[in-house]
Amino acid sequence: MLSEQQWSDFEQNGFIRLGRLLDTEAIAELTQRADDLASGTQVNPLIQMQLDTGGDYDALPQAVSQLAAGTHLYRKVQGLENDELFAPLVQHPLFGEICARLYGSHAPVSLFRAMIMNKPAGQGTYLPWHQDGGDVWALDRDPLVTIWVALDPATRANGCVEVIPGSHRLGLLSAHGSTLSEADMQRHCPTEQALPLELEAGHGLLLHNWLIHRSGINPSNQPRRAFTACYMDGRTRSVLTGNHFPRVSGQLDQAPHHYVRQLHTDLAALRHSHESAEGYAHSLVAEVARLRSKLEEVEIYVKSLEQERANRAPVEAPAPVQRGLFSRVADALVPRSR
Repeated sequence: MLSEQQWSDFEQNGFIRLGRLLDTEAIAELTQRADDLASGTQVNPLIQMQLDTGGDYDALPQAVSQLAAGTHLYRKVQGLENDELFAPLVQHPLFGEICARLYGSHAPVSLFRAMIMNKPAGQGTYLPWHQDGGDVWALDRDPLVTIWVALDPATRANGCVEVIPGSHRLGLLSAHGSTLSEADMQRHCPTEQALPLELEAGHGLLLHNWLIHRSGINPSNQPRRAFTACYMDGRTRSVLTGNHFPRVSGQLDQAPHHYVRQLHTDLAALRHSHESAEGYAHSLVAEVARLRSKLEEVEIYVKSLEQERANRAPVEAPAPVQRGLFSRVADALVPRSR
């Protein structure tokens, strides 16, 4: 349980140390599972991996369900709420307490992501100053809670997380979120304010998602692996799909929002109107076909009358009124365009 002083420090600085959360046995078990998933020794179709290229952060490859070749040079293993060894860590009671404090005890809690972040030995990708939130996350509200647990010692030498204390109180510096602009980096991230958050293996951090942070490469001969999970108000939806995210705790009203219900009502009315218009159009097509058939019958009948008259008086020119008989009959049935 966190003390009021810890919560006060969190409000002031945007992070707090949570102390030891995993023992040595659990650390060994979880690091081995992460490596096994990345190498393909352990296969789970619900989990994805991202290769670490050691290059430009913006040029990183997409996460995939299986790396082309088993390797320990991975940057990310995500979807760990679907792994039997990591799932209990996702449900850690302390994390639930934190979410209840920040989102309210009434609010259900959902999970945006649970993953291993790795900086392979002698490599690792430089992660520039950024904030976790904004439009790039495609959520209808910003999450506030990220838990970070070291599975290897996190040090300055192997690319530990660095933060700008108190920067969460600036709010999101960009509606888009993610990487800061060059101007914001110069304004808010002076070198003397950057604080490295070194951690022993098994120890954890609570980070506010708006806290400006970064991490370097890992030139050491040991990997720097860490478990990280982002928790949200359970009512959060994807703006791309309208769906909720995996629920961790609490009850969630699955009924759609009132505006979504109204959209469904409007859509049903539009569909009914479309079906009615389509039915009327089909009836017009059928009526035109009927009239054309009738017209063909009249044409045949008129031609037979004309032929009969021609046979009776071959030398007598038909009177104008008789020559116009077909036209008058046809016009009566289907008005001709002029």
